[in-house]
Amino acid sequence: MRTPPRSADLLSAFPELAAHARTATRLHPRPAPVRALDSHVGGPLRWPSDEPWPMCAHQVMVYEEVPLPLDLVTRMRQAEARRVQHHILAEGEVELHEEIAAFVGPGFSGWGTTNNGPVVGRRTVDAPHPTPTPLIAVAQLRAADIPDLPRPDGADLLQILWCPFDHADTNWGPALALRWRREADVTEPFLAPPTGDVGEDEYVPEPCRLYPEQVVDYPFCQELPADLQDRLKADERYLYSAIAPGWKVGGYASWHVTDLQATPCPQCAAPTNLLFVIDSKEYDSATREYWQPLDDPDPDDAQEPTGVIVGRYSALRIFACLTCPGTPIVTDLQ
Repeated sequence: MRTPPRSADLLSAFPELAAHARTATRLHPRPAPVRALDSHVGGPLRWPSDEPWPMCAHQVMVYEEVPLPLDLVTRMRQAEARRVQHHILAEGEVELHEEIAAFVGPGFSGWGTTNNGPVVGRRTVDAPHPTPTPLIAVAQLRAADIPDLPRPDGADLLQILWCPFDHADTNWGPALALRWRREADVTEPFLAPPTGDVGEDEYVPEPCRLYPEQVVDYPFCQELPADLQDRLKADERYLYSAIAPGWKVGGYASWHVTDLQATPCPQCAAPTNLLFVIDSKEYDSATREYWQPLDDPDPDDAQEPTGVIVGRYSALRIFACLTCPGTPIVTDLQ
């Protein structure tokens, strides 16, 4: 698969961008049977048979419903009936919302009813896993297949796993684990993963074959010199074509939700590098023109091929420090 050619006009108009270019490898995952020996999303891993499978010890987010007192519900309905306009709260409604939130307690996320059932307040709370939860495979990447995959301490195989539950200490996302290996050190037979509970079906990837393609990324606008930022803001092409969306290794991260954020190493505090992106979509309506691949073998599954959804159709980005022992990571979801 090939990404459409980038417009030469962009570099002609902004030749300074060339000095900031960085390669990235788009993975182009597409549903297909995969093997433990391959680079892939989902599917079996090249896991040593004498190494225990990782289990999740993080607290998980549990969604609870708290029945609301009839008097409180009645007063809320009466306040709603006093609205002059549907979308403008009546006098006293804000205070009643605060009363409901206080009654439901920490983690309050709203209130309502389902299928004309009782009116309940909803909250999310931390709780231990009900049963030990094995991590599930997200991706396996071979340096031989992925040009931009780093090789810390000579490793040439990266395995990414996560717990298929939401966790408060990971920004309401899945808890990650990375394993760096040397392929030559891992020979068959491989360990079959144990099965366990799944909290979020969208955290179970569809096994996908990869079609790696190296492309060029340019920085998020706020990472560039101020004078260049001002000029680029007037060019819509840069907003949508600078940074490759979708599952990728390396390149730059977009910070369109929060503006530019620091991602210091938790050990040495030095800046980290973008390692891997797990994206809910390969592209959207705004980026389709620039990033929908050509010659797609499975165009019907091109936009959401893996079935993975993180956040609200967001992207989970993994940043790594390649100098500290253990290759520590920082994650960001947006």
